[in-house]
Amino acid sequence: MPSPATRRARGVLATASLAVAAGLIVTTGGAAAAAPQAPPRSIPSSATSVAAAAEAPAGDRSSFVLPVLPDTQFYSRYSASQFVPSYGTNPFQVQAKWIVDHQDELDMPFTVHVGDVVDQEWVATEWDAAEKAMRILTDGGMPYSVVPGNHDVKNSGARSSVASSGNYLARFGAADLAAQAGPALIGTFQDGLSSAYLFEAEGHTWMSLALAWNASDDTFAWAQGILDAHPGVPVILSSHAIINIAEDQVSPASWGWGEELWEKLIRHNDQIILTLNGHFHGATSQTRLNDAGNPVHQVLTDYQMAADGGNGIMSLFEFDLSNNAIDVETVSPWVTVKHEASLTSSDAPVLDGPWQSFSLPLDFGARFGWTVDPADETGADLSELAKAIASEGWDSDGAGAALHPAGSPADYIEADGTVAHWRFGDVAEGVVDENTVVPDIAGESPMHRNPIDETDAPEELEDLTVTHENTAFYSADAGASCFTNVSRDAAGGPDRLSFLTTEYGAPATFADLDSDAGYTIETFLQLDADWTETDNRWSAALTRGGAREWAGIKDGSDPGAGVSWLGISNLREYQFSAADAASSNSYTLWSGEIMPGAWHHVAIVNDPAKNTVIMYVDGVPVLRNASGVAGMVAEDYMPWLIGTSTWYTEPDHGWHGCVGETRIVEQALDTGEFLYNRVDIDGDGGSFTLATDLSQVQPADAEIAAFEGTGHAGAAVRVEVAGEVRGSAEVASDGRWSIALDEAVAGSGTHELSFVQSIGTRDGEPYEAVVVIAEDAGWTPADPESMPDLEGRITITPETFAPGDTITIALPEGYEGAAINAFAFSAPTALGSGTVADGAITVTTPVTLAAGVHRVAAYTAEGEMVGWNTVFVDPAAGSAGSGDPAGEAAGSPSADELAVTGITTTMLVVLALAAAAAVVLGVFAVRRRRVG
Repeated sequence: MPSPATRRARGVLATASLAVAAGLIVTTGGAAAAAPQAPPRSIPSSATSVAAAAEAPAGDRSSFVLPVLPDTQFYSRYSASQFVPSYGTNPFQVQAKWIVDHQDELDMPFTVHVGDVVDQEWVATEWDAAEKAMRILTDGGMPYSVVPGNHDVKNSGARSSVASSGNYLARFGAADLAAQAGPALIGTFQDGLSSAYLFEAEGHTWMSLALAWNASDDTFAWAQGILDAHPGVPVILSSHAIINIAEDQVSPASWGWGEELWEKLIRHNDQIILTLNGHFHGATSQTRLNDAGNPVHQVLTDYQMAADGGNGIMSLFEFDLSNNAIDVETVSPWVTVKHEASLTSSDAPVLDGPWQSFSLPLDFGARFGWTVDPADETGADLSELAKAIASEGWDSDGAGAALHPAGSPADYIEADGTVAHWRFGDVAEGVVDENTVVPDIAGESPMHRNPIDETDAPEELEDLTVTHENTAFYSADAGASCFTNVSRDAAGGPDRLSFLTTEYGAPATFADLDSDAGYTIETFLQLDADWTETDNRWSAALTRGGAREWAGIKDGSDPGAGVSWLGISNLREYQFSAADAASSNSYTLWSGEIMPGAWHHVAIVNDPAKNTVIMYVDGVPVLRNASGVAGMVAEDYMPWLIGTSTWYTEPDHGWHGCVGETRIVEQALDTGEFLYNRVDIDGDGGSFTLATDLSQVQPADAEIAAFEGTGHAGAAVRVEVAGEVRGSAEVASDGRWSIALDEAVAGSGTHELSFVQSIGTRDGEPYEAVVVIAEDAGWTPADPESMPDLEGRITITPETFAPGDTITIALPEGYEGAAINAFAFSAPTALGSGTVADGAITVTTPVTLAAGVHRVAAYTAEGEMVGWNTVFVDPAAGSAGSGDPAGEAAGSPSADELAVTGITTTMLVVLALAAAAAVVLGVFAVRRRRVG
C-alpha cells in the first residue's frame, strides 16, 4: 500500500485498453429486498451555517471525498443574461473552482456530474457556459464523469440515441472525455454518451460508471463488460434519473428506468456500492440489498428549484474506510459569492435538512477484503473540514423556517385583504356535478360545475372529481379537485376538459388588483402522471375570464386569452401571464421544468413597492420574472375559473391534473404568509404568554393549582409536570386561556413545567418553566450583584459549559446536608436545587440557557445567599450544545455583557421590565429556542 503521503496525492490509474465484453445480461426474478435505512446523522428542518473555517481536527482516518454536481441546467441557461452581468461568473463556474481550489486539502480525486448540463440543448450559448465551467475542472487537474440528461438531448423519449445527442457529444464526446480524463478513462459507449473511469484513492482503485439518459440494453451489455473486466473494484454508478422522490419531498420513490437498471445491471453486480442521480427535484436516499445480500445505497440530489436555479448547492461524499461509512454533506460555494441584497432566509453555505447531512454504513473490509493499516489513518474528518471551508467569510444566519404538516384545516396564516379562498376539504369526495358547491371560505364567491349538457366540451361527469387522499402535503386543506381524461381535439374541435367557475358578477370578479395594493395569487398544483405535451400543453389551472383584446391588453399573440392565467407550457413550465395596470402591456413569468405527479405550491406576488411580479414555486423565486410592472388589468363581472384556460371567454385547453386550495389576496404577501406556513403556536412565539404572576420562591406549604395566559384563538393549551399532563384548556376567541390543574404543584424543591400549545394534531414547541417551592417561607432570590463580598464563595465546575450540561457547585464548609437552590442572573433563571453531599450539589442547566456570561448564585432553602461566581455559557462547549447557527459571526458577550436571551447590557433595563411580567407564580421562564 502506498504511504500516506502518496495516498494524499491525487492520482489516476493508467490502464490497458479495455476489451468490451458482449453477451447476455444475467437477471434474476423478484424485487430486491430493501435494507434498513441508515438514519441521517442529523435531519433538522432548516439550512444552517457553521462557524468560520477552523484548524483541521487531528487525523485519525483514511478517507477521501467525491464531489457530485447535480443538474446545472439553469446556471448554463442564465449565465450570459443574468449571472455574468451581475457577478462576472455563474454558480456552475463557482462550484468547479471550489472543487479545484480544495481538491488537495479535501483529498478529492474525481468529480461526478449527474446530467442536465444545459436547459435548452439547441442553444449554443448554454453549451458555451457549460463547457467553460467544466474546463475549470480540466485545467485544474480534476478528472470527471458526465452524462447527458433529458435536457441535453433532442428527444428525451429515445433510448440513449447518438442521433438525438449531437450538441452534447460536440462538447462531451469520447475524444473530449479522453482529453480531460487522460488514463482515468477506460471505456466509452456511443461516442461518450456512457463512459467508465478508474481513479485511485486511499491506496485502492475505484470506478466511476456513468450511463446515458434512458440507456437501453446495449448500454447495459457494454457496462457489464466493463464490470467483468475489473472484478472486485468498487463502483459508483451515475445516471441522470435512477430513483425518484415521494410527495413528502423526503421519502424515496421508484422510477421505471431505475427499476430496469436495478434488475438488468445493479442487483447481480456486487461491486456496485452507490448510485447517484438528479432529475427529480429534491434530495432523498434509499438502500437496497443486492443478490449477494449486500447494501447498495442510492442517492438523489437535484436543487434546480432552489434560488438561482440551484443556489450552487452540491453534495460531498466522504468515503471513510476507517469507520466503514460514506458520509454525505451538502454545501453551496455560491451563497458566499451572492450579493447581500440577493440573499434569502434559506441561504446557507452548509445545509443539514432532510437527506443533506447523513451517513451510509458500508463495510469495505468485508465487501472487498480490504484492511486499513493504522499507520495510514492520518487524515482529518474531511466532512467537517469541508463544511468549515465552505463557510469561510459567511456571517449570516440564513436559517429558513421549517415546513410542518398542518394540524388541522385552520392551521394556516390568514391574510388581510383576501378576495377569495376556495377549498375542497369540506366537499364530498367523488364526482363533482352541477349541485356541488366549492366554498369560498373568505368571501361570497363559491365555485360550481356547469351542467355537462350545457357545455361544448365533450366531457363526461366522472372527468372531474374531488379527492381527500391525493392532496398537497403542506396544504392545511385536506382536499383537491382533479381533472382527468383531458385532451385536445386534433381536428380542431372542442377540447375534452372540465372546469369549475364562479358566477358571473360574483364579488371576486370585481377584485381590483391594482398597482397601489399589489396582489398575491397562490395555489397548490399537480400535473397528472399521464400528462403529455400533445394533449395537455399550454393549459391553465386558474384563469380570470374576459378576452385580452376586449380589455385593451396589448398582446398580439393571445388576443382572445383570459386577462390573466396560471398554467403550464409545452415544456412543462409553470407560466403566469397578466397585464400591467398602467400600460396595459402583458407580462409573463416562467418556472423551470415541473415533474408530473409532484405537488407544488405556486404563488404570484405583485409588490407595488418594488414594481415587480414574481413567481414562487415552493417558496423559491423563479429566474424569469417581471419588473417595472404592477397591478393587473381585469374585466369586471367575468368569472374566475379553475381547470381551464379560455379563448374569447370559451373554455379552451384544460388542466390535466389536480388543483388544491387557491387564494386571491389584494396585497403582496411575504413568503412567511403563504398557505404552506403554519400558525405560530410555539411557546416563544408571539401568540403565547404565561400571565400568572408570582415573583418569589414559594413557601413550603404552597399548592399551585391553576395557570392562565394568552394563546392562539381556537388552539389548545396543556400543562405537563415531569412529562405528566396535569390539565388543559382551549384558547377562547379573545385569546385567553385558564387551566385548573388536576393535581396541584406542591412540595419543596424544583418543579419543571411545560406549557404546550397545539392546533389539531400539531404541537408547538413548549414553553418551559420552573417552579421553586422552598422548605420554609417563600423568598425572592437577591441579585448577586448587590452582594460583591460573596463573589467567589462558591466554585462552579466547569466554568464554561453548554446549555443543558450538568454542572457541580462546590460550597464552603458548614452546608453539608442542606438544601440549596441555584439561580442564574441577570433576570433570575432557576437552574435547579439539590442537597449538599461531599460539599457540593449538581444541577442540570436548562437547554435554553442563553449564551454568554452569567452570575450563578446559590441560596439556602430560607433564601440566604451562600455565594456566587461567574460562568460562561458557550453552546459549542460540552456535549449538549448544538451551537449558534451563525457561529462566531454572531459575536460573544464580553465579561460586562450578561447574557439575557443573547442581548447585551444595553437592553437590561428593558429586559428587567419584561421579566417582571414574564416571571410567574414563582415560575422562572425557561424559553426554548424555536426549531423553525
